[in-house]
Amino acid sequence: MTGPAAGSAIRRLAQDDPLFPKSLLLLRDPPKALYALGDLSLLSRRMVAIVGSRTPTTYGTRVAYQAAQAAARAGLVVVSGMARGLDTRAHRGALDAGGKTIAVLGSGVDVPYPRSNRDLYADVLAHGLLLSEQAPGTSPHEGSFPNRNRIIAGLAECLLVVEGKIKGGTSNAVRWMAGLGKSVLAVPGRIEDTVAQGPNQLISEGAGPYLGPESLLDHFGLRWEQVVEGEQRAETAQLDILLADAPDLLGAEAAVFDVLVQQPLHVDVIASRTALDASRLLAALSSLEIKGLAVQLPGKHFALAS
Repeated sequence: MTGPAAGSAIRRLAQDDPLFPKSLLLLRDPPKALYALGDLSLLSRRMVAIVGSRTPTTYGTRVAYQAAQAAARAGLVVVSGMARGLDTRAHRGALDAGGKTIAVLGSGVDVPYPRSNRDLYADVLAHGLLLSEQAPGTSPHEGSFPNRNRIIAGLAECLLVVEGKIKGGTSNAVRWMAGLGKSVLAVPGRIEDTVAQGPNQLISEGAGPYLGPESLLDHFGLRWEQVVEGEQRAETAQLDILLADAPDLLGAEAAVFDVLVQQPLHVDVIASRTALDASRLLAALSSLEIKGLAVQLPGKHFALAS
């Protein structure tokens, strides 16, 4: 896929357009116009932003997915930036729950980026909204992603930071939220994990700790019991391939599965994170491929199966 489906019309929303989100006018540098593809009615809905690292841990991947599912089932629109890693899992969690999501792009809305997310791009176009201040046909460039973050902050009532470094794109979104006086939640993490440094720092500075979906829904005045009852609670706990067969994995297979993520990892990176020798590592990867839990990609890269 190289762009929007046939028949899709890009809509330009100037600041005086009735559909232009008024919350964006509160930014110190509001976009002069937005370009949109998809369901414009989502711009009038309550939104939560879920963002984080492009190289998350398995734990962070699971938390982002579950949080997005819970938010979507509660009727909230999940906003993120369609970057690799946790942005991708947030969009996918909302869609898999049958909910709605808005992807704010650093490229034109007709330029899928990153290319690895072209399938997600198509799903968001079909069941959500693609949004950008970049003119159609514009490729991503330096500065377009920080600018995108301010739009995410302007749209959302609350921001959930799952994982990320102290300095980076995630911290940029946090600064915009703080400037608007909006709430930030952060997922506590292990102090030895680099990607936990950002959320842990935010909590130390006053951000609310995210302790589960209830933490997020409470911010919007929604009760967890209203969202999942009885068997639905078990459904929300289900995670596609991330948890499939995981309890049955042992030894080297379990070690490798725990470090695999959606984006490709070079075999040397996997080796360093698992401390397995080459023969055991390759045997474990082959076994995970046979079980449909991992895929091999060009250049000796591996990723979780989607």
